[in-house]
Amino acid sequence: MGIARSGGAVRALALTATLALALSACGRSASDTPEQNADGLTTVKVGLAAPTFNTALINLVIDEDLDAEHGLDMQPTRSGAGSTNQIAALRAGEYDFAGVGTATAADAVAEGAGLVVVAGTGGLINNVVLNSEVAEGLDVSADAPVEERIKALRGLTIATSPPGSSSNLTLRHLVREQGLDPDKDLNIVPVNDTSALVSGIRQGQFDGSFFGVGIADANIADGSGTLWISLPRGDIEEFDDLIGVCIVSTREFVDNNPEVIEAFHAALADAQEFVASDPEAAGEALHANSFADLDADVFATSWEQARTGYPEGALFTRENWDTYVELFGEATDKDLTSIDYEDFVAEPARGES
Repeated sequence: MGIARSGGAVRALALTATLALALSACGRSASDTPEQNADGLTTVKVGLAAPTFNTALINLVIDEDLDAEHGLDMQPTRSGAGSTNQIAALRAGEYDFAGVGTATAADAVAEGAGLVVVAGTGGLINNVVLNSEVAEGLDVSADAPVEERIKALRGLTIATSPPGSSSNLTLRHLVREQGLDPDKDLNIVPVNDTSALVSGIRQGQFDGSFFGVGIADANIADGSGTLWISLPRGDIEEFDDLIGVCIVSTREFVDNNPEVIEAFHAALADAQEFVASDPEAAGEALHANSFADLDADVFATSWEQARTGYPEGALFTRENWDTYVELFGEATDKDLTSIDYEDFVAEPARGES
């Protein structure tokens, strides 16, 4: 039922990224107008990872039929594919839109990919969760100043996403800012499949993790994990203006379907307002649908952190982009200064009018 609301250092994924850039559109032509369904709604295809709190806004749009209120029928394809593969599928014409990490999108655009951000859907909704026994053995407590908690990671094995991802870049930035060398003072382990993460922390394979909220929160819920750092909770102020995940489309689709782009962004903005104005109801809707398989305690722990991590109006402002370049521009081997903000971000997502 609809609810009316007003209104990723060295790239381990370089090979796949090259594939993404090499693919040409082999599905529906970007110049084609999307079809309408029997109800007169414009059908668009959206590539998404399996539901995470980083993509809660787009999942909320679909769960609550907010797309229909803007004349759209969003058809999601959910998979375990990472951002690079999502972009490859988007450029091959399999999707009209894809939910991806800002780091992957920006690097692809710097390499020449014609991608455009149509909505900012999440800040860095990540947390550091430590094995509880490891946390208890440290000289620092979970409520100590965040600088001390970061320094306490020295010597620990921390699982995160592969090099080049937003999570990997962010973790490295965090520890560097506190005088640690991420390649010498920590053992950062790239993990593609997060399904083994919870057991890995529980069994001591990893001392902790840095992933999106909702993954290692299962360890917090069963007592095997301790919440150490939470970005959406506001532990790191310099990340307040950073957009870590977004929805992108191709330049051709954006140019040829401006009304669809405007409606798509408006639906995301409605979802963000829903979360901001009634987080309890929004959480109930998400838990009943996209996160139905998630234990209630895990969901509650995750949602308490994540619900404040969504950008107002689903925007990706110039300040958001400048913050990203300032924080991560030197960490990537791509020239982010070559990216023109107006070309990279669709007009509805800029919030300039």
